[in-house]
Amino acid sequence: MKHYSLLLIALLAGWLVSCNTIEPEMSASVNKKKVTNLRYTNDGRTVYLTWDIDADPTMCGVQIARNGENPVNVDSLITSYTVRHVTPNQDVLYTVKIRYNDSIVSEGVSVRVHIRYDQPVYAGYVMSVGSIAELPDDDERAAAEWFDRTYVRQNRGRFIPIGEVGNINLDEIACLWVHIDRQGMPVGWQNLTGGFSDPSFVADLKGYVEEGGNLYLSVHATQLLVAIGRITEAQAPNYFSSGQGGWGPDVWTMNAWLGAGAETSYDRRGYSFFEGMKLDYFNNYEYTSFPMISAGVREDHNCIWNLSDIKFTSGSDKIRGWEQATRSTALATWGQNTELNHIGLVDFAISGNYRGRIVAMGLGCYEWAEQDGNAYQYQIEKLTENIIETLRK
Repeated sequence: MKHYSLLLIALLAGWLVSCNTIEPEMSASVNKKKVTNLRYTNDGRTVYLTWDIDADPTMCGVQIARNGENPVNVDSLITSYTVRHVTPNQDVLYTVKIRYNDSIVSEGVSVRVHIRYDQPVYAGYVMSVGSIAELPDDDERAAAEWFDRTYVRQNRGRFIPIGEVGNINLDEIACLWVHIDRQGMPVGWQNLTGGFSDPSFVADLKGYVEEGGNLYLSVHATQLLVAIGRITEAQAPNYFSSGQGGWGPDVWTMNAWLGAGAETSYDRRGYSFFEGMKLDYFNNYEYTSFPMISAGVREDHNCIWNLSDIKFTSGSDKIRGWEQATRSTALATWGQNTELNHIGLVDFAISGNYRGRIVAMGLGCYEWAEQDGNAYQYQIEKLTENIIETLRK
């Protein structure tokens, strides 16, 4: 796949400086020159932004942001930028700023883009076998059956053979769901079976995200974040289980108030992914959490992060350190966990060459086929639909 394209203006001698790696000061400076003549053209959902710069040696790059979020910093004085997979049929604001050697950015110049597009925009489910019945685990079959009912039959989704990921048209398939949940699987993305660890698939998946495709990785598939290079090996999911599990009498919940009740905490219970989900008191917890699995036989398959074993910038608490290091938002942990040390649901923002958003869900309470039936199955389905619908736009 070809990644986003950048057309660079010529740089005069002595201007080949690298922008400060410290995050630029975001307050605009009226004393700094701005870009001029920002405009756009489009071909379908691909938008070509162009602008002019009255360049001087104090400048070191540009910054491009969509709706004021997740700015892309480029260490060159480019005058054009290609955006693929633009959200159709609604206003999208693109803002361009000039970056300076003193880490200040100029005032932004914006253009409002509205792409009229009347073709369906689908979610994709990556299939490693020829049919749902051939999937090797009951949880994978249950997830695929739900996707079939909710998306494929409703003309909102498509099953994508694993070998076809490299041929996806991003204007048509806006996001991909990779769900891997297999008993007895050893830790490490290199051990993913069904073709998910093959170099060709990893390259195709990376290219898809770099082009702007969005990705949902669930259970053992969270390890693909490392395979495609979105996080490092040192940041890989490091709390892993794939055993048989057993019977339990309690309700397994998901806690989206990280550090609940502590002086430092992160309350993510109002995040858009949780809209419409049941939130209540369970298991004598002193805070509300999301019920996910009812009493019965549970497999307890985890593929999450123990932040205590990951190094961060000195002085940062573990959640803040993780979010800054990975450009992400940590959303949830186990229901009983009130410390800032484990996370299992994470929203990874656009970052660098990775122009797509990635959501990773690795908590053991995300089980699609509880053996004795799950009174909270609707919670799993609602969470999944919320995530997919966010990524499909």
